[in-house]
Amino acid sequence: MNLNMEQPQPQAQKATVNTPVENTLPPSIYHPRKSSDVSDALAASYTSAKTFYEQGEFQKALDLLESDVLPTTSSIQFNAYLLAAQTAAYLDNATDAMHYLEQADTLPAARHPDNQNTLKESKASLLEYFGNWSDAVRLRMDLTYNLPLNEGDENQAKLWTAIQNLSQNDLDELSQQNIPLLNGWITISSILRDQSLSIEQQLTMFEKWQTANPNHPASLTPPQDFLIMSSVKEMAPQKIVLLLPMSGKLERASQAIVDGFFATYYSQKEARPTVSVVDIDAFPTVLDALNAANEKQPDVIIGPLQKNNVAQVSRQELPYPVIALNQLDINQHPKNLYHFSLSADDEIHEIITFAKKEGAKKAAILSIQDTWALKQSDEFRAAASKENVDIISNQSYANTPKGRQDAIQKLLLINESFARKRLIEQWTGTNVESIARSREDLDYVYYVGKLNDAKQIRPLLDFYFADKIPMLASSTLNDSAPEKSTKSEDIERILFTELPALTPKNVTLSSVLKNQNSNILRRLQALGADSYLLANKYPLFTLLPSTKISANTGIITIDENGIFHKRPEIMTYRKGNLVYANSQQFFEQKESIEK
Repeated sequence: MNLNMEQPQPQAQKATVNTPVENTLPPSIYHPRKSSDVSDALAASYTSAKTFYEQGEFQKALDLLESDVLPTTSSIQFNAYLLAAQTAAYLDNATDAMHYLEQADTLPAARHPDNQNTLKESKASLLEYFGNWSDAVRLRMDLTYNLPLNEGDENQAKLWTAIQNLSQNDLDELSQQNIPLLNGWITISSILRDQSLSIEQQLTMFEKWQTANPNHPASLTPPQDFLIMSSVKEMAPQKIVLLLPMSGKLERASQAIVDGFFATYYSQKEARPTVSVVDIDAFPTVLDALNAANEKQPDVIIGPLQKNNVAQVSRQELPYPVIALNQLDINQHPKNLYHFSLSADDEIHEIITFAKKEGAKKAAILSIQDTWALKQSDEFRAAASKENVDIISNQSYANTPKGRQDAIQKLLLINESFARKRLIEQWTGTNVESIARSREDLDYVYYVGKLNDAKQIRPLLDFYFADKIPMLASSTLNDSAPEKSTKSEDIERILFTELPALTPKNVTLSSVLKNQNSNILRRLQALGADSYLLANKYPLFTLLPSTKISANTGIITIDENGIFHKRPEIMTYRKGNLVYANSQQFFEQKESIEK
């Protein structure tokens, strides 16, 4: 059964549920329309549900399956549960999707080995759809051992994709299991993650690994990444130009980018290109600076940094590839223009995906009233609308004790509880003893502010019995390390996105001086380091759009508009230390649908 759920655009996919390959079970298992236990009405309902699914009418498909097909024991019940699982996933309900698979696994038909493989494939596809890559790798490894030889190629390709989607922390944890076949996959993924290696060096290391492991599946059928890389190894840039504002108000930011760039540049021991820096501030306009960069006939230009300059560059005919370090609100992907930035959009998407793994789809927004914070609140609300997340409250507050308390009371509906108490007292003429409790329809709070702001909010949520509601945020929360006076419990259960460059295990930028008081500059250094990486490997993305590279800013991918996206880590503080977060530790387990 091919669920093909990696791309979350179901309306464009005509995915169907195929019956398993016929083997030794009765024909009724595989041909429900010809089965004696399937009435015409039941078969018609199942067919209609599949049609609704293929047309993108997911709720109609699920309603029909629930009312007419799933309750009836029949030979199509197994396939109906698989279809229900896939449909629930496209409705963004991870809990129900997995529950349907569990129900399918209880049926007699599920005992057949082929159907067990189908169930595992279905579950792996759901895990990939919801971004649970570690569990997906485990399942696809299991399928590697159990699928017939002629059915393993597609699973192998999906296994590689899942491995490339692992964060470095996930990869390290899996490697500790010491599974020989999996360790081979991890080894070749680590080759691609080593930023000190040129493309040619990576290919050489892979060839040596192949020689030492001739019977490994990745040796017999190499991943596409290595096949494509062999065609672009001679395309490594000889000249790179950095087009940045080096002497104006953005000098400090630009210098951080340059520092990160050269940290990666000098870690590459061989075949380094020549690099020139063009100071935009030294020219009357950005177009004059761009012309100066073009005169050097570079293989690639990195910059500009300011959004208005990127807008001007985007309207020009570009003779050489440009990787702009900012992105526009509307990107039309003119020839030779790419975008790579620290945009909050990617972080917001990862936060929403992280929460959805545990069925968390009801959020509230709470932000300070700074302009940047209100803008990020709008960005989260827009992303939530696209990703079927309900915003049930949206509060900004004055950063004062009363402002914080009023906002929390409104967000948790504590003010309504107080109002009801006063109304009852007015009606009865007596004092009413009651405790105001938090609303129960809220999965998490998306918070926009700094860490010193957030440590004032977490205790307030706890005070109003909302201690089990996590706070989620982007990396803007983690502007600096916690102050020594900060109580650890005041910043725990606050989860935020962070670039791998700032995580405890990362050593790529160890050669660059770290400003302890500014995580923002460290992120700019990571941006610079990865801009050098992309200057070398952007042809790989153009030839293989599914390429994924684990780097300092996250796992980097590209979209159809030439925008490089990054998937960051999810971190939290525990006992004052920065640690990796696990969704199951912070979200209460959602109850599955009742049958």
